[in-house]
Amino acid sequence: MTDSEGLRSWVPDLGIREMLKGPEGKILGYSSYRVFLYTVLIFVFSVIGFGGWYRTAPRGYRTGILLVVISGLYHITMILADLRRHAINGSEIKLTILTISFLIAAMVTLRGPLKLRMAMIWTGLWAMSLLPFVYDLVTDSAGSVRSWVPDLGVESFLTDSQGMVRGLRSYRLLLYLFGTYLFSHLGWLGWFMDGKGRQYRPFLLVPAALSLYQIIVILMSWRETDFNTPNIKLYITLCLAILLAVNFYYNNRRSGYGLHGENKTT
Repeated sequence: MTDSEGLRSWVPDLGIREMLKGPEGKILGYSSYRVFLYTVLIFVFSVIGFGGWYRTAPRGYRTGILLVVISGLYHITMILADLRRHAINGSEIKLTILTISFLIAAMVTLRGPLKLRMAMIWTGLWAMSLLPFVYDLVTDSAGSVRSWVPDLGVESFLTDSQGMVRGLRSYRLLLYLFGTYLFSHLGWLGWFMDGKGRQYRPFLLVPAALSLYQIIVILMSWRETDFNTPNIKLYITLCLAILLAVNFYYNNRRSGYGLHGENKTT
């Protein structure tokens, strides 16, 4: 929809940019409409994935997934309400609320002896809910690693001689992008894993693969290369969708099932 100059020629100008623009020319606190769309849409993408996972997940940890969905919706609300720099969006507040919510939900849901597998699943879901703001837990607003974080040499290892961290201007920005895309990938991957028996399950690999591809682009420092162009990602999407559609049709024909799941051999 956008390039470095603004809206692309094929996108109708509905006046949304002007409506969202603040007195300093920023779009709800973002430097450009492009950055605003980039941020809000990745969270929408994530919430859709976790929302689908919530609908297919077993009762044992479904409530935990709902809390992850709420975490994503909360960040969308902070963006649209221009409250990102408000105290209500502080990492300590979100960490406390999410931790208490997960503990209460787990105690209500997991009655009886606690099994190790279920404890690990709930802990994993709690960690997923923190991914959208893990950058704020690990670093401060100036980009410095917080004092409680052990120095394992990760930042130094990822920083080149020009001070760029995997092609990005700071370690904080790398954590933000990596955490956000990992958040979205895990939602779609979880939906795929728990979507067994659903006819649409193979097609969930398309968004899961795209989010994984974006993670690889970030880690490999390919953001400024042809690997990160919209055309390449569009081609990947179309090729995956076509291959999965052909495989879906072929397998259903061989098993004797129609497109709606009815058995045509009986």
